[in-house]
Parts: sequence; C-alpha cells; structure tokens
Amino acid sequence: PPPRAFPLSPRDEREEEMKSESTNRVLLAALGLLVLANFLALSGTTQRSGDLQLPMTASRTGRSVSVCAERFRLNNLSPQPGSTHRKKRIGRGYSAGQGGSAGKGMRGQNSRSGGGVRTGFEGGQTPLYRRLPKYPGRPMGPAHSYTRYGVIKTDYLNQMPDNAVVDFPALMDARVMTDTKERIHKVLLGEEDLTTKGLTVRAHSVSDSARKAIEDNGGTIEILPKRKYYTYEQRETKKELHPRNKKNLEAKGKLVGGKKRR
Repeated sequence: PPPRAFPLSPRDEREEEMKSESTNRVLLAALGLLVLANFLALSGTTQRSGDLQLPMTASRTGRSVSVCAERFRLNNLSPQPGSTHRKKRIGRGYSAGQGGSAGKGMRGQNSRSGGGVRTGFEGGQTPLYRRLPKYPGRPMGPAHSYTRYGVIKTDYLNQMPDNAVVDFPALMDARVMTDTKERIHKVLLGEEDLTTKGLTVRAHSVSDSARKAIEDNGGTIEILPKRKYYTYEQRETKKELHPRNKKNLEAKGKLVGGKKRR
C-alpha cells in the first residue's frame, strides 16, 4: 500500500486490522467450500463408475438427461412413454370410436361371430399342403405328420441297477437324463452294449434292436399309452364304473366268470 501522508489513530488501526481479518476468514471459507465440492464430485464419480454414462441431450420438454444415469437392470426396465397403448374396445357404442360393426363391415363371412375359414383352406381348390410332395419324416400339414418322441438310449440304462423299474422319471431322479420337451419317449439302441440285467423298461415305444438287447439280458418291456399330453404321474388303472352305468355289466349281473352272459 502507498505510504500514508499522516499517521492513523489507534482506533483506525484496530478497524483496519479487523477488516483484514474478516477478509481472510471469507477467503478461507470459500476455499474450504471449493475443496469440499471437488471431493464430493470425485466421490460421486467413483461410486457411479459402473453406471451407464449418457451424454447431455435436450429432450422435448426442455430438460437435460443426467450424465450418470442408472444402470439398466431387470427390475427397472420399462417401456418408453408413448410406445404402449391401451387395447381399444370395439363394439361398445359409436362414441367409443369402433361401435356398430366393430370394424368388420356389415356383411360377409368374416363379419359373423366365429367367421373365417380354417388354416390352409383355399376356397375349395387343392391346398398347398396337398399339392406338395410328401417325404418321410418331414411333416407337411394336416395330411402328413409323424409322432415325435424323446429319445432314451440303452447307454443310459447301463447306469441303472439290476432288476430295476426304469422309465423317464426314474432316469431323471438318478440324474442320468435331463428334462425333454417331448412328453412321450422311445427307447433306442445306443453305442455301448447293454450290460444291466433284469430291467423292467416302461416307455411309449421301443425299437426292435433295443427290444432284443433288453430281452437278451433278462429284461421286460411295458408299453405306455401314446397320448399327446401324457404325464407319468397319472393313474394307469381304469376308474371303476358307477353301479348305474350302462357299461357296468358286473353290477347288472350280466358277467359270469369274467365273461359276458349270453
């Protein structure tokens, strides 16, 4: 500071000292706040280093997207606003927008309840699935199909104990096989020779070579019914008929020794 032309009084000197001290305190407080803000920014960046980083973009509403956005997870996924719509209710009056004929027109087969034709119908002409040639093992529509089995190889039977009752659930319980999408199963001959003795194999179909290998080792085969939605847990025994059922001949006294009375 420039030299003063006249000396200050003791009171003015004290006031000058107090002003300089207050200025120093303000500067120290500002410096401390700046250091604290930098520390918090660095700690937030380190904590969210694994989050998805998105650029700053302006949206339609004028708001900007945060740089540190939340990571996409299964518990926070949701469709974008406006991408999904509520199902439109038809046939509920003209004020709803699709009343009256409900968008199906006034006449014709497709405007009726349950209207339309079956899959593959071409108005009476020979349909495509009948015009094409048929090849074994390749289903080509209603006129040509085959039964699809889950495969049980005789190699799996070697891992079961002797004189055991073997079916697909038993192989799964022994952790020899995993689950299959087919509900019915067929036994086929594997690469190894069958060594297990006295097996009782329960399956829906058995190849001739697998049957020969099982019977040569003293085993037997039980053929299960081939139903589309077969489950191994259902009862195979027939339910007893009601006494008043027309087919219950035993209750009506028309069976003698297990045979129908003439």
